Amino acid sequence: MAVKFAQHDLSVHSIAHRLPGSNIDNETLLACLSQQSGRLNARKAKSIVKRLGIEGRHLVRDLTTATSSASPTSIELSEQVLKRALQNANMNADELDYLLTHTCTPHTQVPPNAAWLADVMAYHGPYLELRQACTGFANSLQIASAFCAVNQKPVAIVGVETGSVYFDMDKSFIDTEQLVNYVQMGDGAAAVVLAPAIDGKSTISDIYLGQIGHQRQPGFYLDSGSNDVGEKRMACFHHNIHAVREQGSQLFELGWQALQSRGYQLDDFAYILPHQANGHIDALMAEALGITPDRVINDAKQFGNLGSAAIWVSLSNLIHSGKLQDGDKVAVLGAEATKYLYGGFVYQHRETQ
Repeated sequence: MAVKFAQHDLSVHSIAHRLPGSNIDNETLLACLSQQSGRLNARKAKSIVKRLGIEGRHLVRDLTTATSSASPTSIELSEQVLKRALQNANMNADELDYLLTHTCTPHTQVPPNAAWLADVMAYHGPYLELRQACTGFANSLQIASAFCAVNQKPVAIVGVETGSVYFDMDKSFIDTEQLVNYVQMGDGAAAVVLAPAIDGKSTISDIYLGQIGHQRQPGFYLDSGSNDVGEKRMACFHHNIHAVREQGSQLFELGWQALQSRGYQLDDFAYILPHQANGHIDALMAEALGITPDRVINDAKQFGNLGSAAIWVSLSNLIHSGKLQDGDKVAVLGAEATKYLYGGFVYQHRETQ
């Protein structure tokens, strides 16, 4: 079982995140569901909420209608975070060697978000988009590591999700899987500006990526590809809850084993930042690793599962919280249920950020 480590470290020049609108609590979320599809579905969703432990989320959709367009759009969210990250890095967009984006809820299938974002940013350089969910950050870092080492210039990565619009409150659409998606997922975006590693800057190192998806059915997927277009149905996410439950913990274990193979121990890290799958992630991870829950980042409780944006949003939130001291390390353990990928890195904080 192979794991791929990038050869080159990266310096973090800036990072920024954005969550749309105000935080929507469970009471509001369930009340809107009840109004649109009836009390029975709302009661089912309420029981799921308790198991997932998510208390709030930010959404781009209108909850007063059965279906909704995204507002702000994924491009508007991406523009806001990239502008903020570039401003904090004292850079202009034209100084970037490459623009990398990743999402599983794109503005359009083609052109990719990266193209639309390049337009609004007046960026004339090359871009690339990964159509990937929760480990999009890890694949993007593999690419950024190579680009920065070869060209010795900065790159930007933007992760964004606006998946709340992939839910129809009509009774004919709703089942248990869709109710899980409704209460679990959130929307948001984050951008990070990276460059070749230099002394005195916060760094990303030990960038790893692996997968155990061979011959396994996906735990999570979005339909309406060329295989589904003839059905003329609304695109929607499918969630194999049981498969995700069975495989999810193994992905985190493999990620931790990858970092251990580089010589790291738990005492090396001020915090563990796992993929934000549910609101109990701190207790579950702490029990598995034998540490106290306060060392595990849990943003899912208030933000929900942000998919492709989750790791960057949580890292940005942690960095800007003021909790990190100079030299602190954070172990990032990403996991993706689509075809069971795992990826992550080690972040080391510097106060000169």
